[in-house]
Amino acid sequence: MDEKLMHRRLRRTAVIIVLISLVLILLEGTATHSLQKNLNDTIEQRITSEVQQYKSIILDQMDANLKSLNTLASYIERMDLEDEEDFARRIDEANKSNDFISMIFIGSNGLHILSTLGKDVQIGFDREQISEEVSQLIAKNFSGEQGVSQMYPSRVVEADVFVYGVPVYDEQDQIIGALLASDNIDLFFRPLSDPNVLNGTGILHLLSSDGTFLIRSPQSVVREEMDTIFDGPYWRGNEEEAQAALQNQQSFFSSFEYDGSTYQFLLEPIGVNGWYLFCQNTPQSLSGEIYSMVRFMQLIFFVVLLMFALLMFYGYRSLRRHNRELRGLAYHDQLTGSDNMVRFTQKLQERIEQGNGFSVVAFNVRRFKFINELFGKEQADLLLKYISKVFMRHIRDGEFFCRDTADSFYVCLGETDNRHILDWIGSFVSEIGKTTESYNSNYRVVLYCGIEVCTNADCPVEQVLTHALFALEHAKNAHSEQIIFYDSQLQQKRELDNQIESRMHAALKNGEFRMFLQPKVSLADGCLSGAEALVRWVNGSGQMFYPDQFIPLFERDGFCVQLDIYMVEQACRQIRSWIDQGIQPIPISVNQSRTLFFTLDYLEKLTTVLEKYQVDAGMITLEILEGIALENVDQLNERIEQLHELGFRVSMDDFGSGYSSLNTLAKLNIDELKLDRAFLMEISGGSGERTRMIMEQITEMVHHLGISTVVEGVETEENDRMIHEMGCDFGQGYYYSRPIPAQEFSERFMQGRSK
Repeated sequence: MDEKLMHRRLRRTAVIIVLISLVLILLEGTATHSLQKNLNDTIEQRITSEVQQYKSIILDQMDANLKSLNTLASYIERMDLEDEEDFARRIDEANKSNDFISMIFIGSNGLHILSTLGKDVQIGFDREQISEEVSQLIAKNFSGEQGVSQMYPSRVVEADVFVYGVPVYDEQDQIIGALLASDNIDLFFRPLSDPNVLNGTGILHLLSSDGTFLIRSPQSVVREEMDTIFDGPYWRGNEEEAQAALQNQQSFFSSFEYDGSTYQFLLEPIGVNGWYLFCQNTPQSLSGEIYSMVRFMQLIFFVVLLMFALLMFYGYRSLRRHNRELRGLAYHDQLTGSDNMVRFTQKLQERIEQGNGFSVVAFNVRRFKFINELFGKEQADLLLKYISKVFMRHIRDGEFFCRDTADSFYVCLGETDNRHILDWIGSFVSEIGKTTESYNSNYRVVLYCGIEVCTNADCPVEQVLTHALFALEHAKNAHSEQIIFYDSQLQQKRELDNQIESRMHAALKNGEFRMFLQPKVSLADGCLSGAEALVRWVNGSGQMFYPDQFIPLFERDGFCVQLDIYMVEQACRQIRSWIDQGIQPIPISVNQSRTLFFTLDYLEKLTTVLEKYQVDAGMITLEILEGIALENVDQLNERIEQLHELGFRVSMDDFGSGYSSLNTLAKLNIDELKLDRAFLMEISGGSGERTRMIMEQITEMVHHLGISTVVEGVETEENDRMIHEMGCDFGQGYYYSRPIPAQEFSERFMQGRSK
């Protein structure tokens, strides 16, 4: 809430209280007018005042819970819903940190998550389990409204509950789901069972709009059990008037007689779901207290004024503190204390409106997940905090930065000259590099940078951030550059990416993805021993796209799942073609992405392809990247064992190109290890003897493990001779052949291989 608005409201409340106090002072002289009327009026006022207090307690708690739920819903806008397990974990953590019994997320994309205290979080539960009351609330949320459900018996927690629900929006203010949280009826039961109602002379019940008892107070004037208040002795000819008041959500004050005593009662609407508070006084007389109140009215009046003043002061302090806490949660990163992306975006919009030039630099830490692996999460968090501190030391007036997620940082600089920007980045990165000493290691922290320079005010925030992020991704994929400016070439690259993403499904359907084969040669006898299937995209006009142009996009979009199975099918089709022609087939290796490798129906899809072409699984080698092994070795081995049972061979590709762990390799039940071409490049580049020793040791070790070796990037006769001397099993590279179309491969290498 805006603090100026809050101050105005508080001042207005104070003025109202003062005016009411003055009116009470003027009315004090008429306090003796018609004792009976005053007695009845005072009783009604006391009951009404008491009910209003309990009503406020209930509504304030419900409002606080809805605000908490809305705050959680606002965070969901920035979460990655594609990562269901991570998102479910965050929902479960949010539920545990609140007082809710359970929390439910119903996504418009079909994602359903249920978190219940004391139980495991559920993903994808059956919506038919949801009660009619909650279903009505969900429909209301998807129409853009928040609300509270009717009470109902929950099968999940085996108790009567009601549910809060709010809509969840994405960054374009489109509703993407509903966030719900259940609460037990203790919210109402505690006030209703309070023995101090009307100073111990009153009883509260909770009713529906038709007079049905929803929650009964443990105490009751009327001893008979009844379903509605209209079944009891509460009426003296005004039942229809009471029913009309209930239907119109109006207050209703009346009295009734029971066992020779007269009782006053009040029906007060809560303002939620048509619920009513039903308050009645007990047989104790209130008249003595009324006379005492008249005699001490002046004293009470000043006490009340003092209480109001204290409450106003306390409320003001509480609102300010609560407002600061909310701003901290909404605009600051909880780990580093810096701005988060929401606040950064606001500041960036303000900077654009000023009309001055600026630049935005997006940063990522190179292989940050491996820093977590090597040094632990605590040290990785310390690194992020240190980066934030270095930012604070380097930015100048008018410049600002934020941490988005994980190791992603953005900084807005006042510079627009590329050379000055590079100087700033160089100074910043140089200081970050000094963190090596804090790790007591030779590991050097390296940053990737993507830069968007805006020299005028015509730079929408979304475009600036998108361009910086695109340049950052390009820097992460580049082999030589770690700092990339967004320019016309990147714009063309982005347009090409958009073209690829818009055409990929149609290309798969039209068979535009072609299988190229590159031979694998046995170093023992120089004979052909197999081939690797490599994909090329040739569109309708004959234009060819290479894997480095489209594979990163496919991995990001999940399209690799379809393409990898397609390539397995192309390999099986080629093997079947060789068999049908009477040619002795050779095994074909096919790359498999991590997403596909752990897909639930992966084995079923592979089996279907094998049965379709009647090909032995032993003719197919499935290649995986070493990065998969770093996440969960046990899970990976379980999947490899399943593939072995079907007859497939499994190979680890590009070993040595990244964070390679011999310890992890020793735990894997793979059949083949492919050494990355970087080994041979380093030997040619001057690191020959040391790299050669490493290759020899790796080869010897994996042979002891029963794993064969393939060396990639063999381009010269010297390379071929050297890996043969090292004891490697197979070679692959341009020395033997570049990747060629499957038909050309058959003509060059498969002729004469009759069965």
